[in-house]
Amino acid sequence: MTKYVDFNQDRWNRVSSRQGNPFTIPLSHEEFEHAKANSLTVALTVGKTVPLNWFEKARGKKLLGLACGGGQQGPIFVAHGYETTIMDFSLKQFKKDRFVAERENLDLQTIQSDMTQAFPFEDETFDIIFCPVSNVYIEDLTNMWQESYRILKKGGLLMVGYMNPWIYVFDADEVWDQPDKTLIPKYSLPFNARKLEEAGQIAIDPEYGYEFSHTLEEQIAGQFRAGFAMIDFYESKDHRNRLSQFGSDYLANLSIKLGSLSTVVGR
Repeated sequence: MTKYVDFNQDRWNRVSSRQGNPFTIPLSHEEFEHAKANSLTVALTVGKTVPLNWFEKARGKKLLGLACGGGQQGPIFVAHGYETTIMDFSLKQFKKDRFVAERENLDLQTIQSDMTQAFPFEDETFDIIFCPVSNVYIEDLTNMWQESYRILKKGGLLMVGYMNPWIYVFDADEVWDQPDKTLIPKYSLPFNARKLEEAGQIAIDPEYGYEFSHTLEEQIAGQFRAGFAMIDFYESKDHRNRLSQFGSDYLANLSIKLGSLSTVVGR
């Protein structure tokens, strides 16, 4: 792993250890039982759940939760009949999946790995890759898209959430911690915390780590160039973020590994 990835990994381990944000708190038994008894409800972004018809398009139920640790969505997938593996670079995060799996007697696989490296799976292993907002923590998306394509079966589905880049024009501390301050554009896009640090323009807060806004070309055309076709898309808002009054701060899309596009789109 590169230096910034190591830093981000350590950050997630620290935050997870103290349950420092909502994505680090594993499901309680009661929450798990409620999720099991109701329709599949999972999220790629804040503010909206994934349409059920996305999952209905899948040919099978072998699923990879990519950068999806925390003991929340992985157990829900297993409860709804998915053969689930969670891959995350944070040991503390996927230990929470193990904790819930052991408590609820679930067959849930976990593996520690980094999205900037080759994924530790054989070609055409999975029917679905489910990746909530996480590629904001890696600088180059090329490997992520290419490896996702490689390990999906033909006709397999990629479900991915990501940040809408425009929010990185503004200083996050001013957005979140200074609600009365007038917001003024501060950064050009794409926002790249590593390069800004090298230029002496920012200091990296260990509570947040290195983030990268990416361009929509990197996010969307990057999937196309890896061989995917996009078949659905949505936006969502985190209404705690005062920028959301001006536009959506999250994006999510459903893509397919080419080979059976006409069959899936018609469903």
